[in-house]
Amino acid sequence: MENRVLRYFVEMAKVGNMSKAAENLHITQPTMSRQLKDLEYELKVKLFHRTNYNIRLTDEGLLFFNRAVDILNLVDKTKEEFVKKKNSLSGNLFIGCPETDSIRYIARIIAMLRNEGTHICTHLHSGNANDVMERLNKGLDDLIFTVHDITDSKYNILELPLLDQWGILLKKSHPLAMKKTVSLMDIETEPLIVAKQVYERIFPIWFPNERYLKLNISATYNLVYNGALFVMEGLGVCITFRKLISVDNDEVLTFRPLSGVPKASLKLMWKKNRPLTPQASIFLEKLKQEMQITQSD
Repeated sequence: MENRVLRYFVEMAKVGNMSKAAENLHITQPTMSRQLKDLEYELKVKLFHRTNYNIRLTDEGLLFFNRAVDILNLVDKTKEEFVKKKNSLSGNLFIGCPETDSIRYIARIIAMLRNEGTHICTHLHSGNANDVMERLNKGLDDLIFTVHDITDSKYNILELPLLDQWGILLKKSHPLAMKKTVSLMDIETEPLIVAKQVYERIFPIWFPNERYLKLNISATYNLVYNGALFVMEGLGVCITFRKLISVDNDEVLTFRPLSGVPKASLKLMWKKNRPLTPQASIFLEKLKQEMQITQSD
């Protein structure tokens, strides 16, 4: 199975038309057709549903498409690393991160590097812990940030001096908005809108003895903006970090801190058995320097 054939397959899957895909890749239609049939024969599965009007993926084809995209992204990233190796002041840096206001600190480090003459282009992938961990393990991201506690010995973990305040996003007309802070007991009977990862990883700690299983979960989200829209429509209160949704001039929503729970600390992670790219090494070195300056102040 060659990378060239994978690119044929991915392009075919994207455009859904043999002639158009062949034209985009500057090859003949018979060549593409033959290569894709050989690929199906090699895999011993049918990748496409073919009709007179279009070509679409089978279930097996969709699975293979996702794998092929990951493989090609990794191939392209690896080539780029070697091309840029002679000049580590340029190139790409791939970072996975959660939704948190602490990312401002990361942006500040990158801005410092660019002001010092580097030409690194940063590619952020925002996702939950499972998403970014998967990308790190596949080599698609150089570094990832997480607010969850990870103890796996396969990773280097650097805890940053950055804390995020847990709280709830709610309507100003909600009775809990009258309080300066709210407790876990206050929200235990409320309809809750929560990130799935928080429900699975944090709630068992906040609500032990399986109390979290009895909570009224109104909705789960992976983007807090969507959670905020659910709050506006009266579906419940949203568990989130301070500052992710600006409420300073909002006429409908407000934020109240959660008391009795620790703030979330941001951690930087990278694989122990994988050398960092020059771009990731430069970033990590600058980050450590700034941490030392901050801690000495």
